[in-house]
Amino acid sequence: MKRIALCFALALLCCCARPGEKKAERAVEELLPEYLGAAQSYSARVKAASLGALMRGRVRTVTIIGRGVHLLPECTVAELRIEAAEIEVDKGSQSLKSVGEAHFFARIEEKELDRLVRTRRPKLADLKIGLRGSRVSVRITPEIFGYPTVPVQVEGSLLARSGGAALDFEPDKARLLIVPIPKPVLDFVAERINPVVDFSALKAPIRVERADVEGGSLLLRGYLPPERVTGLGLVR
Repeated sequence: MKRIALCFALALLCCCARPGEKKAERAVEELLPEYLGAAQSYSARVKAASLGALMRGRVRTVTIIGRGVHLLPECTVAELRIEAAEIEVDKGSQSLKSVGEAHFFARIEEKELDRLVRTRRPKLADLKIGLRGSRVSVRITPEIFGYPTVPVQVEGSLLARSGGAALDFEPDKARLLIVPIPKPVLDFVAERINPVVDFSALKAPIRVERADVEGGSLLLRGYLPPERVTGLGLVR
């Protein structure tokens, strides 16, 4: 009987905590456009260990899912997912006091990546970014000594730079041995389009650890440094 009573009490506490969790979820969803950009939709899921912990500003996990997120002015992210754990809120200042860890996943479609790069590099002739198999392709007409040459297409991958705040294009050197391209042309491509993606100006300090091409989309995985998240305000 004591065990049954204990289980019932725990279930009751969880039920009592749920209205508070839902209120916290609404508050998070209202703040997301300020830190991550406008979106077609945002949803947040907050889980607390108990009602008491929630009242003290302690949350076990927060899961955020965004669709059609304008993470950058020139690029809409098809899907964005952030999972954070062991969060503590300073209720006095209404800001994040500490975060145990926060990981993210983002999916950018080919057309959006192409639009991002071409919008930021409007003077590059015939520039086109594609996602082919597991590779990133760059088509461009280089200029050597101020004169346009012939269109070339270079394939490679995106690598994290600047501590994960940006992504640079790195050509596939093995392929270049098969289809020789002069080094000045290769240098032209890399110097003109890098960084391909730059998150350094975001309010949410995203740090990319891995960039993969799958199914015609760019998949980004990484984290938000806890020390950079601490102090973010929870009120507008």
